[in-house]
Amino acid sequence: MVKKTLILLILLVSCSGSQAVDEPPKSLNSEEVLNLIFDSYKNFTNNPEKAVDIIWGFAHEDNKEITGPKERFYQMLISAPYDSIIDLKEYSYEVTYENETNVHYEVKVLAKTNNYFVITWVFEKTECPDLEEPCWLTIAVTAPAYFESGI
Repeated sequence: MVKKTLILLILLVSCSGSQAVDEPPKSLNSEEVLNLIFDSYKNFTNNPEKAVDIIWGFAHEDNKEITGPKERFYQMLISAPYDSIIDLKEYSYEVTYENETNVHYEVKVLAKTNNYFVITWVFEKTECPDLEEPCWLTIAVTAPAYFESGI
């Protein structure tokens, strides 16, 4: 799974050239999108601009209206409670709800502080700007909530 995600990320970066990743790539399933997002959190400090571009690029337009513009979104990510998952060590996830157009994931995170957090991440399969096919975009995210045990 890690190799598959790494290959997708390399393809994403090489296909986008020097441009920011403002639009999601075609034909990724919700799990692949989730992995791209959380791998961006995992490596956030290495390249914050790229991480924000990826996370922002997979946000639904309605979400962008609430959390944007991108500069404000960045400030939200580096502020409590969302900053608790920046540079996370590990994560795991499971599907808690799924139908043809929505997927809910429960994501458990081992933070760089060795604390554990749980987040609900919700995707919707929707028409995407400038793409000829639907893609999975984030429509809701809960704040990271502390919990006692491992991932």
